[in-house]
Amino acid sequence: MNAPNILYYAKMVNTTQRGRKTPRYTIVAQAGYYSPMEHLRGRDGKISMYLTEKLKEGERVPAMRLQAKNSLNFTGLKEFFVDGKLSGFAYGYPLDRPTYSNDNKPNPFYTCKDDGFLFIIHGDGQDPNNVIPTCIEMIILPHAKPIISGYCKQLQMGGFNKTLELIRGQATGENDM
Repeated sequence: MNAPNILYYAKMVNTTQRGRKTPRYTIVAQAGYYSPMEHLRGRDGKISMYLTEKLKEGERVPAMRLQAKNSLNFTGLKEFFVDGKLSGFAYGYPLDRPTYSNDNKPNPFYTCKDDGFLFIIHGDGQDPNNVIPTCIEMIILPHAKPIISGYCKQLQMGGFNKTLELIRGQATGENDM
């Protein structure tokens, strides 16, 4: 499996304010362009997401998810935990319905519903029981939803290392783009 075309890369760091329980991650660097992300930009001009636990029970429901502006469930994070520990990698994909929430808000990612998301999860490295990442890197691949779990395995085995090295070097501050 070759490294696929990467549409968009973002580095999100933990920007949770003191006293808040839900971890918040803000994009501080990005490379490429993914137009639906513009719909997630807040009043401060930044794109932030919250790391939350699953909403409902079920085998197929990921334990964690990223929630964006206006309560948009950006994606579930499959394989976020492996054997009860932070795995270091996860994958997901956009909601495949034209609307979301009880208010039937338009889903800005609907036209990209076949894309796939990969995540590199960075912990603090000191406490293996700490499940709150310090940083999350996101990679968006076009039309990769059907095989995104395979790409996640490839990412884990180092198959993206050279490409990631280049793209991290190209990533600029979020407000620069």
